[in-house]
Amino acid sequence: MDTNVSAGSYLAAVRDLNNLQTNYQVIQQIKASGGRMNQHSIPEFTAFLEKLGHCVKDLNKLNVIHVAGTKGKGSTCAFTLSILSQLSSQLEEEGKRPLKIGLFTSPHLIQVRERIQINGQPISQIDFAKYFYQTHDALRSPHPPLRKVSADSPDMPMYFRFLTLMAYHTFLREHVDVAIMEVGVGGEYDSTNVVQQPVVCGIASLGIDHQNSLGSTIEEIAWHKAGIIKHKVPVVSVEQVPEALRVIEERAKENDAELRVVKPVDNVELGIQGVHQRANAALATALCRTWAHRTHNVPASDLYIARGLQLANWPGRSQSFPSPRVPSLTWHVDGAHTTESMRACANWFSSTSSPCVLLFNAAHNRDARALLETLHTSAPCNFVGAVFCPNVSTQRADSNNFTVQKDNELAAQWESARVWEELTGNSVKVVPSINDAVEYVENTYTDVRVLATGSLHLVGGVLDVAKGSI
Repeated sequence: MDTNVSAGSYLAAVRDLNNLQTNYQVIQQIKASGGRMNQHSIPEFTAFLEKLGHCVKDLNKLNVIHVAGTKGKGSTCAFTLSILSQLSSQLEEEGKRPLKIGLFTSPHLIQVRERIQINGQPISQIDFAKYFYQTHDALRSPHPPLRKVSADSPDMPMYFRFLTLMAYHTFLREHVDVAIMEVGVGGEYDSTNVVQQPVVCGIASLGIDHQNSLGSTIEEIAWHKAGIIKHKVPVVSVEQVPEALRVIEERAKENDAELRVVKPVDNVELGIQGVHQRANAALATALCRTWAHRTHNVPASDLYIARGLQLANWPGRSQSFPSPRVPSLTWHVDGAHTTESMRACANWFSSTSSPCVLLFNAAHNRDARALLETLHTSAPCNFVGAVFCPNVSTQRADSNNFTVQKDNELAAQWESARVWEELTGNSVKVVPSINDAVEYVENTYTDVRVLATGSLHLVGGVLDVAKGSI
């Protein structure tokens, strides 16, 4: 399965990967099925893994930390990575071999290779292309034939499932000591959930989200999220609403899995800003302590855990930076896309004095009105204007998005602008791309704080266009 690649192959890999994106019609079919199309996902993913030359049991060698949740699961993974990196430094100081740490997360902000990291760095463009084509070509090959789960089973996994498969393949080939795997959507049927024996599972804060595939009640959603719990594998959860916690407790009991519920950390400096991050930090701390205890790789000392929490970094969440072109303008970006996370974003950004400008986009399956109403009512902000745009960027191929119909996207921005104008009386502007939005803001306003929020795709585009990096 050796594939000759060059740096130029990365762009080709990104183009080929983009052709695997779930198109608008398929998304509508999944919604119409009420999620039933997902029930074959794990058996189908297992067949893809086998065609690539791996078996499910191979994944147990990765010492997986598996994290699900509605909000905070990405930040929890970032804290976990930072803590394990500090514990790895402790090993190195003791003259021992440091840890090789894999991280799989989504979505990416600027480049798709951000989703697959080793030791806190995205894999190189050359390695991305290499492992992409190893995976792609093996799946395209007629030999061995793909084991079909049903007559409707696809011949190739869609975008996210392909990247999950590629991540597992990469981590196995790179012989990582631990793989931190962030669930994409839900848990029970998510492709990351193919792993049978993770070392520990974590559940971040739960709320109402992805109702079309997970259900409309917190109990239904909790059932899906708690689907990552495995037989006799410890599970850690942040504090949840009683209805969600009951479901988690039931699923833990069914799997004879020890459940621990942690309270937010206190009196600890965190590298990721926001009061809500204290719960994520507590979850990550417990996950790392459990992982260290069960693998006997390293003692989890308080000093190195505290240092890991302090040094944690998660771009696109509660992040601020000055405009390189307009010194008096400061960008504030946060990928909040649920009402709960938008409330936390408002509390982080709130200001009664300095004038503020909103740059907003909600993904096509989000309730934009609910997000905007939450932002408007949760904390005082002196907004003087607002700009709305689709998640369209002309910066790079990694930003191409074929999961929506462009006309529908622009119409949605006009509707969001109307809602915001109704709520605030602000002047509003609708533009066709993130590039146009950044240009308009920086040419129109000075001495303002700009909040870009509503979608991680928007935040990634703003970071790319306005800052040039994450």
